[in-house]
Amino acid sequence: MRSWADVKRALRGGEEKTDPVRAKVAKRLDRLPTVDVLNWADTVGSGVAQALDDYRKQATPESLLEAHRGTQSLLGVLDVLSRREA
Repeated sequence: MRSWADVKRALRGGEEKTDPVRAKVAKRLDRLPTVDVLNWADTVGSGVAQALDDYRKQATPESLLEAHRGTQSLLGVLDVLSRREA
C-alpha cells in the first residue's frame, strides 16, 4: 500500500514535465485509428470516474493515484487527436 507522501511525490513529479504515462499512452495510441482511440478514451474515462468514486467512499492513496494515471492517459489521447487535426 502506498503512503500519502508517495502519492504526493508522484503527483508533483508530473507537473514539471510530461508525465511518463501520458507520453507512453500517446505513443501507443498514435498507431490506432481515431475510432479506436475514442473508444479507448471512453473506457479510461469510466475508470477515472470509478477511481474517484472509490476515493469518495474511502480516501486511499491508490484510488487517487489511479485517477491521476487515468487523467494523464486521457491527456495522452488529447495529444494524439490534436496532432491528427494539425
